[in-house]
Formats: sequence, C-alpha cells, structure tokens
Amino acid sequence: MDIGIDMLYKRLVDYKLESEFNMELNNESKTLFIPLYGKALMSKNNLFIKDPKAEEIISKVSFNFNELKQSKWLSMYMAVRAKIIDEICSRYIIQNPNTTVIHLGCGLDSRCLRVNKDSIKWYDIDFESVIDLRKQFYGENERYKMIGKSVTDLSWLNEIDTNNQSILIVAEGLTMYLSEQELQQLLMGINTRFCNATIVFDAYSKQAVKSSKLKNPVNQMNATIKWGMNNPSDFTKLNENLEFVREYLIRNKENNLKGITKFIFENLYCGKISESLYKIYEFRLKQKEEKER
Repeated sequence: MDIGIDMLYKRLVDYKLESEFNMELNNESKTLFIPLYGKALMSKNNLFIKDPKAEEIISKVSFNFNELKQSKWLSMYMAVRAKIIDEICSRYIIQNPNTTVIHLGCGLDSRCLRVNKDSIKWYDIDFESVIDLRKQFYGENERYKMIGKSVTDLSWLNEIDTNNQSILIVAEGLTMYLSEQELQQLLMGINTRFCNATIVFDAYSKQAVKSSKLKNPVNQMNATIKWGMNNPSDFTKLNENLEFVREYLIRNKENNLKGITKFIFENLYCGKISESLYKIYEFRLKQKEEKER
C-alpha cells in the first residue's frame, strides 16, 4: 500500500478527532475514513461519483488529507464500489417505490442523499459512537432515522418501523469484519423480523482474507478481516432461505481518467486480479413458506 495511506492511518489512530468531535471510535469504526476520503477526493475531481456531503465532512476535519495523494488507486476503488452499489439501490427503489432501506454499518456515507427518494423510508445503522458523530452532519426526519447500535446487537430490528413488503438491506464494507457465526445470526434475525428482504453487500474472497493479514490499510487501524466467500454457496449455506440473485464485478464506470492512470486502473484494479479478490453480491432472503411455493 502507498506510503501516504500508511501515514494517514497511523496518524488517525492517535489524532485528535476524539476531542474535536467528542467521539471515541473502535478499530473497525475508524475504517470509515477510508471510503469517506476516497469518495470525497473523487467527487472533488469529478471522477466516478458525485458526493458533496463527503467533501463537506472531509473539509471540516482539520487533518491534511492532501497527504494522501499517493492513495489515488484506493480512492478510485472506493468510489467505483460506492457507485455500483448506488446504481443497484436506485434500480431497486425505482422498481419498488415503497421500499424501506436499511443501511448496515453506514459510517459517514451519504447514500441516503445520493439515491434516496421521498417515497421510501431509510435507516442508517452503526455503532453508537459513529452515529453520534454522524448526527453532527446529518439530520433525521419522518422518513430518515439513525440507530446507534452494533449490527450484531439484533435489538436494532425492533426499531425498524415498517410494514413494507420491500426491504432492501445494504452492507457495504461490513461483512469482512464479521465472523461466520455473527453473519449467520444476523441473517436469522433479519429473516425472522421481515417477510422477505433483498440484501446487497460486498465481500472479500477467502484468498483476499488471507492476504489481508499481510498487507491491508485496515491493519493500521488494528481492525481484523474475518470472513470471505468464493462463490454464492458460501453465503447461502448460512441460511436455508437465501436465494442468490446476481454478482457484480468491480468494473470501470464512466470517468475522466486519462493516459497511464486510466490504463492501470482499468486493467489492474478493474481486471481479473480484482475479480479474484473481491465482488459485490445480491441475494434474496425469503420466508420458508414462500420458498416452498
């Protein structure tokens, strides 16, 4: 990983964010700055994604993020990932206008602004400390709520106020930090609470999980990568009511990249090597009765 990235993470661990924003984040939560910075940088440079909220938040954190110039590849990757998931969510909402969206491990992400429609309900869920920080940048209303609980504390399910049959659950940058048992319990809780749900998430391959122990930006936060999957059956085995819908590869989205930067990103970060390490998945979680029909 680039020297600039390593410098950022080492400094973030002991940086004064705690006193500046009155927050105290655990190791996994601190990784929220990785995609946040990537989306802000790409948005500012009109590449891949438009995310003015990320730009705003970064501008209010008194850290010299310009030190991350060498991290452009990771920033691009984070922006492309977000763009793909945004498009999946937007299509689903268009097809199901009365959807309730539940964003697990939301961090400071602004997807609720990028793809939200007035007709839907939206819940952003993360650790209490993260939500406390988030509330300094986002405001709740009748259709948008934030819940400060770990996603593994299944009591958050009781705070979802909806009778909608269309439930979209988004988990970007989350599954790799959960154990297989935690994922299994989470799926069981969701399956019990809702009639059915569509789940969109990204996941490392099992080889990527092993490789992450050697070199990964999150290591600088002392966060641990725990889980990965090689094919849909690795996920469907966690709950008998899961049904595979589709997988999405990290592909180059419309952008203004040029020259050698464009060539490297499209052929390395969006190529076969990337596909063997990381994918985005879509599954349906249905009630047993529905599945048997």
